[in-house]
Amino acid sequence: MDPEILKSFFRLGVMVGGCGFVMIFLQPRNSPEFVLSVCSTLIGAALMLGVVLLMRLPRS
Repeated sequence: MDPEILKSFFRLGVMVGGCGFVMIFLQPRNSPEFVLSVCSTLIGAALMLGVVLLMRLPRS
């Protein structure tokens, strides 16, 4: 897979996960916005983890 594409996906994961993480502390606890912030943090982290795992796979 092209490393530039993976870099772009990693940057997207950092942006989504980072913004979601910051918003966790700005939203009231029992609100839908808080749940959305937690979900976006998890999605961003999953995207970053997926990119790291793809980059660690041995090339054939």
